Amino acid sequence: MEVTNQTNSLPTNNSDQPESVVEHVRQVVSDYLKKRPQLSVNGISKKCNVSEPTLRRIMSRKVKTTPQITTLLDILTFVSHTTSVRDIVGMYPGPIADYLAEAMPYLEEFDQDYSNAINDELKDPVKYLIYKLALNHSGVSEQKVVELYGNHGLQLLNDMIEKGFITRNEERLCRAKSKTFGGSHDDFVRNFKVVSDFIKPNKLRNRKPLNPYFVNLSDSLTPEAYDQVRRLLSKTDKKIRKIVADPEAKGTIPVFFLGAMDTLDLKSASEWVEDEEQGKKP
Repeated sequence: MEVTNQTNSLPTNNSDQPESVVEHVRQVVSDYLKKRPQLSVNGISKKCNVSEPTLRRIMSRKVKTTPQITTLLDILTFVSHTTSVRDIVGMYPGPIADYLAEAMPYLEEFDQDYSNAINDELKDPVKYLIYKLALNHSGVSEQKVVELYGNHGLQLLNDMIEKGFITRNEERLCRAKSKTFGGSHDDFVRNFKVVSDFIKPNKLRNRKPLNPYFVNLSDSLTPEAYDQVRRLLSKTDKKIRKIVADPEAKGTIPVFFLGAMDTLDLKSASEWVEDEEQGKKP
């Protein structure tokens, strides 16, 4: 199951939050280095897939905003030696735990396995889709992979099996070794586009309960209305996740859910409001 909530719904009006989260991460990395004098910031950077300049800015407290969730998890999965986000929340109570728990409310229902190795492997869009199917409760058959992606897909499947990301049983049924997976925020838009290709508007059938559902809505809103819609989407997302987490809901239909809200502009909603408050023309 892919459970990544890649919408950062954290409050933007808490000016103490960035500093406290960064300070907590800085302290965690400092403690890790003290116990390993042979290791340097550059060494950690290479191993956790975070650029050295970014890591040095964190260590020197020169970061003005809270690092992205992806950056934090890249660092924390390395220093904690675990890919379980739920375990990381338990290991680092305080600003780090609070930040991750608020950004990933679905951790209440199920854990998330975050891995640099898997994220790197799934840069290939077809591998991403095959792995996504393999994460499902019912897995994915080798035959279905060939049906969807041909021999090229089969080659990619075999590659992931050889690398240990996916297993295949005697009946040629394939499953991901991880039960859950959280993708990198940096890959969200690409993966969203890849999955959206499976929306089938031409398959709508009159008065049928299992019709596809798709919505594309836009308008210009006040900050208050924007926040109301975002909160409503978040509540709905949480309800859907509870349904999906219910053992009684597990079946054979490979379903996907897509959700997103942002501005039709180069600026985010918060940047738009900041410019308005400073008298700048958005």
